[in-house]
Amino acid sequence: MKIRFAIAALLVATTVNVNAATTDTQKFTVTVPSAISITAPVNANLTHDESENDQIFPVQPWVVKGNSLSGVTASFSTATAFTHTVDSTAKRDAGLALAVNSSVGAANWNVTQVNDQTDYTNNDGVATVQVSSNGFGRATMDLSVSFITDGFGTFPAGDYETTVTGTVTAN
Repeated sequence: MKIRFAIAALLVATTVNVNAATTDTQKFTVTVPSAISITAPVNANLTHDESENDQIFPVQPWVVKGNSLSGVTASFSTATAFTHTVDSTAKRDAGLALAVNSSVGAANWNVTQVNDQTDYTNNDGVATVQVSSNGFGRATMDLSVSFITDGFGTFPAGDYETTVTGTVTAN
């Protein structure tokens, strides 16, 4: 009887070892959340040179990021023309121009609206420029902003302001 139990135990032990796996796998997954952003540089100031020339601010580098597979669209818009900070009836048109400076990632970036200008005399305070990508990546946009002089001395002295708002959305 002891021999039967010993043989049965040996058979069970042999069967367990024969059925043990010699390889297996484990999958690891990282979930990357959707992330799009736009970052403006610091506020810009300049002093008019008292010429008849439009006053062009130094190029402003805005950073646009998007990890959407279908890309992103970024727009840069004014809500108003340049407006005097004391006398809101004194205005000058604002001009915008946009170019792609550099990019990283798989996306191709295409400026779909290169330039625009406000028209305060016709109550159009909005100027908009736009860029679009076809994939994921990051780009630095060069935004040029102009104060349209249109006759130096025909508008009061003082500070004139406009704000450009950058907006980015997934395609």
